[in-house]
Amino acid sequence: MRISLLFFFIVFRIVPVICQTGPAGVGTPATNVFWIKGDKGTSSITNGTAINVWNDQSGNGINVTQTISVQQPSFATNVLNGFPAIQFDNNSTSGQNDYLTAPDNSKLDNTPGYSFFTTTKLNAIGVDARCIVSKRTAIDVDEAFMLFFWEPSYLYFDVDGLGDRQSTTPLTYTTNTPYIMDGIYDGSLPSASRSKIYEGEALRKTFSESSALVPDKPSPLNIGCTHASNNRPFGGYIAEVIIYTVTVNDAERIIVNNYLSSKYNVPLTANDKYLGDTPGNGDYDREVAGIGKESSGSNPTFSASVSSGLTIANTGGLDVGDYILAGHASPGNAQILYDVGGMTGINNARWFRIWYIDITNTSTALTNTIEFDMSDGGIATTLGSASDYVLLYRAAQTGNWTELVTATSVVGDRVVFPGVTLTNDGYYTIGTRNYLISPLPVELLSFNATKNNSKVDINWATASEKENASFNVEKSKDGISYETVFSCAGKGNTSSTTNYSGMDEYPFNGLSYYRLKQTDNNGNFTYSYNVALNFNNGSDAFIVFPNPSNGDISINIKGLQNQQLSLSITDALGRQCFSKDLYVTENDLVLDLSTYYKLAAGSYMVVMRSNNTVYSQKISVR
Repeated sequence: MRISLLFFFIVFRIVPVICQTGPAGVGTPATNVFWIKGDKGTSSITNGTAINVWNDQSGNGINVTQTISVQQPSFATNVLNGFPAIQFDNNSTSGQNDYLTAPDNSKLDNTPGYSFFTTTKLNAIGVDARCIVSKRTAIDVDEAFMLFFWEPSYLYFDVDGLGDRQSTTPLTYTTNTPYIMDGIYDGSLPSASRSKIYEGEALRKTFSESSALVPDKPSPLNIGCTHASNNRPFGGYIAEVIIYTVTVNDAERIIVNNYLSSKYNVPLTANDKYLGDTPGNGDYDREVAGIGKESSGSNPTFSASVSSGLTIANTGGLDVGDYILAGHASPGNAQILYDVGGMTGINNARWFRIWYIDITNTSTALTNTIEFDMSDGGIATTLGSASDYVLLYRAAQTGNWTELVTATSVVGDRVVFPGVTLTNDGYYTIGTRNYLISPLPVELLSFNATKNNSKVDINWATASEKENASFNVEKSKDGISYETVFSCAGKGNTSSTTNYSGMDEYPFNGLSYYRLKQTDNNGNFTYSYNVALNFNNGSDAFIVFPNPSNGDISINIKGLQNQQLSLSITDALGRQCFSKDLYVTENDLVLDLSTYYKLAAGSYMVVMRSNNTVYSQKISVR
């Protein structure tokens, strides 16, 4: 199944569709009342450091905290598919077990419906109740809900007390295995079928629940414990917890589980609607969002705020069984001038971020309004003429682009493409046919950091600038917390290529990251992609040799096994001479580029991109 995307400025019909801002584009703060995830909102992002706050991402401000240091869980990096999670220890000593809590909030109960989505990995299981999330004061006291693993190794689900408690028996679970577990409650159904437990989209249990409504309970919300005075530990990792105070329909449940499955690389046993998360398709795992429909209801739109720049709103043809899911692979974004083959116009550029879109269409053609939002995409700017902006599509990760549609309107910082028929799976982004007239504030040609004895040379070039006030070069040890290395003034407005350079005289030892912050005259700013540099005497992620050379060069790539890489070579003027995408399966690979291309005499920059990290090395050809 294939798709057609566009830049999307939402110009709905007379009554606008409300874009869904919850996980995967399902729900709004009115229904998605609580949402925590390990990659956002934690008080620390340093591996092994205790956290005392985990902020709610639903918009309701139900933040969970822990003031007692010995009971604070810790931040853990790269737990599931490269994403972090929060580690709760297995200490069952009274007053020492890890947990987080939030005071009673009326938004969390007094409801005839619940939908819980969790992603966890246990380090211990068995006799103690290993609770993911609960709202109760004590055993069966003011208990609105509880979702937990317990002996021998089942998942249990309580709604409105423990009187109708059920588990996944006879299905058991093991340690060191990630699971996506859902608890669904619908008080409008007959009592015999009100509660369900799903595992990875497989229905594991349907059971009876006597309550048709969970009343308001004066109890706190707990993460990692059954209740605050109980010392039974969770003992493992919690990556994400999502709570809706409605019963999501089947399409919404399927979309949320596809989002979690793609992000954390936990396979679904049914209803896998998104294939962009496979290595063969480039692992477009990030911020998967979608629209879809089943007989129980639909999810007709998702917001750019949950997908880092892309909105899709269906306007026709959404039948039962139809889905459109989109995800990307790039934490950062920029407007780039390379890899724009196939475009028309005189000064071509496109977004660095690309979405893989997977379409399931059972019958009627799917028409949609598609929008790319500049600020949600990470590039705040004043846009130019709508006629310069085009939706780009290609069926593979490399090759020429096809211009599918020209935008019809620009509204603020959004570009709108209404009435787009989506039919083809593949890769989509937005392009401009003339970045000099319809640009981002700065058209960045290149940004590189290279060793120079005990210092680091920083060089970058712009193809044009619009209302550009200044640049800051920043560096970081972890790619998250940055400090300024040096600043310099921009050119204001220019359509000519401008080269900049500077030096980091006191680089960090070991692996560090550099980025460029560009600020407009009006105070808006954007960031470039990260450039990684290993300042140890040992090898970097890649080495180009020989250097200097006669034009025949090879690249030794180390430590990037099972990653999609993009190689490019630019000359001293920033012009691209060579590019190649490849999927690395070895931990130590030597790639002979002379079989593809031989360089003429001169100076060149060899750049290797891996997700949002860029490695570079300057070479000389004699």
